[in-house]
Amino acid sequence: MVGLPNHQVIPPEWQQHHRPVAESTMTGLCRVHGADAPPVWPDVEPSPGPAYASDVPCRVQQRTGEREAEVVSQDVSTREYLVTLPLSRMPDLTVTGSGPYITVTGYKPGHDGDPHLIGRRLKVTSIQRGTLVWERDLTCLDDLTQGGG
Repeated sequence: MVGLPNHQVIPPEWQQHHRPVAESTMTGLCRVHGADAPPVWPDVEPSPGPAYASDVPCRVQQRTGEREAEVVSQDVSTREYLVTLPLSRMPDLTVTGSGPYITVTGYKPGHDGDPHLIGRRLKVTSIQRGTLVWERDLTCLDDLTQGGG
């Protein structure tokens, strides 16, 4: 099928016009941050990693069932999630072996999602990019080994 002359399938600013609809589905709130640093004596708690963005709207969806593997004679159990953030609120970060991380901190007023998701540290394993986007999609892992978190 041929389009009409002098018309575009996707007109200018079409993406920007539709982004608020995608963002309205993001009922969670999260923090984007780096990995925690090891404790410094005499503290026994790790030092929080660098904060890249706070109070960011998000949508978290489990992608796959639980995965189990054995690494260096220890059982490792993970779950994979799709975490979606507003395109404008996700800092330009590089994914490395040490993060970044997304931690769900709560929900927008009037919404109450899974209470067991709050405080979970989800390690970002990939950041999806494209030429036609409404939101920033992140693939994240939740490490359930020994309680995770």
